[in-house]
Amino acid sequence: MKWRAAHWLGKSFIPTITDPVEHGDVLRLAGREWFVIHTPGHTSDHFCLHDPAEEIMLAGDHVLPTITPHISGVASSPDPLASFFYSLDRVAEIQDIDRVLPAHGHPFTDLPGRTRAIKQHHEERLERVRTISRDLGPATVQAFSQQLFRERSWGAMAESETYAHLEHLRIAGRAERHEDDAGHLVYVAG
Repeated sequence: MKWRAAHWLGKSFIPTITDPVEHGDVLRLAGREWFVIHTPGHTSDHFCLHDPAEEIMLAGDHVLPTITPHISGVASSPDPLASFFYSLDRVAEIQDIDRVLPAHGHPFTDLPGRTRAIKQHHEERLERVRTISRDLGPATVQAFSQQLFRERSWGAMAESETYAHLEHLRIAGRAERHEDDAGHLVYVAG
């Protein structure tokens, strides 16, 4: 509602990009050189910053120490979850990262271990989607979402992430999708 009201009033919460960056660019911040690493998944334009001299990575919402980042199903990539997996693998390969500074939670040190744990969580979630499909039969994204997430988490973000998982399965040939008479997407994941 806040976004709709702001749009109606002619205001925007989206900042104007004054100095766009791309993967591989170098930024000078706080007297240091930070390398830009494009890390789609949480959002399609997400990036991390790496300072190899100090062995620090600013991970933003890409890799979190105790929770898994929200993966938006609304992205420029046809398969946001595959993009997320790819970018997790790329940051895990970076050598000599001593400290990871996430957007949520405490700093941590084992970046490769944490990326593996996050990928494992999503692999388990994909399997859970397939189990839900066997129980529900053909179902909407919302119906899958309400089985996948606790009630306190129901809503647009849960549905967006559920959609990302369903589309990942569909693109991999492990789910089918059609539109019902009301225009809702209906999935069967085998």
